[in-house]
Amino acid sequence: MKMQDLREHLDDVQKKIDYWFDNTDLLLQAFTRSSYSSQYGGENNEVLEFLGDKVLDYCVVKVISDRFGFLKSQSNFYDKENDLNEYCIIAHKNEADFTEIKKQIVSNETLAKSIDKLGFFKYMYLGDTDLENPKFKENLIKVKADLFEAILGAVAIDSDWNQDELQNVVEFMLQIDNFLADVDTEEPRPSKFQLENAVTTLKELAEKGRCSIPEYYQSEEQVLVDDGRMMWECTCYIRSWAVKQTAYATSKKVAKRYAAYLVLCDYFGLPDEFVL
Repeated sequence: MKMQDLREHLDDVQKKIDYWFDNTDLLLQAFTRSSYSSQYGGENNEVLEFLGDKVLDYCVVKVISDRFGFLKSQSNFYDKENDLNEYCIIAHKNEADFTEIKKQIVSNETLAKSIDKLGFFKYMYLGDTDLENPKFKENLIKVKADLFEAILGAVAIDSDWNQDELQNVVEFMLQIDNFLADVDTEEPRPSKFQLENAVTTLKELAEKGRCSIPEYYQSEEQVLVDDGRMMWECTCYIRSWAVKQTAYATSKKVAKRYAAYLVLCDYFGLPDEFVL
């Protein structure tokens, strides 16, 4: 590949990372290998790469936290009387899962692919000890990853560690959404609001004085429903909440459970996740 002088392409590079430098010497330094500075003088990108490595970790973790983390008080299921206001992850994954996702995003392979996509390697300042070293080509993935991190380090210094600018550059260069697209963002429904626990939940709420005793009215025999099937009918009524819901199911037990579930959904403003 024919190398090109970055000084002639500064506008193009800055446009591609969506950041414009006040001090473009920092950007030039980010593209300068130690082999070049040892041969021709000046500073290399190693310190900037060190800074950028820390910036990258922080920004990627922040994205994961912003997208999938929340305090329980922000949840539809938060119980002010009984729940602590703790921090949790909204997706059906745990800390270990997100550790693996983060590793993938910040891996040398991912960073190198980004540099290739941006077309930045051809602007690097390389000394003869790199250009004449047969093993240099074998180490290009690491070289390109170091360049990615050095660019972040340069942005950190130039922007005086402006968090918004750094976050934007990381997301702009990496397209992080592609890595997170398949993560299930639906908040897990607590067991007390699930169908199988609905009758017990209403009973416990009544015992704690949070509602009146649930009243259930079940049909003596199956009834004909709109779709032509014969089903068991059950109505659940909570007088203190003025909430009444009727459910139909293939058994008396399931009809009662579903009616209790619908009452909980109604009172707490939750969606009905089941179609029986």
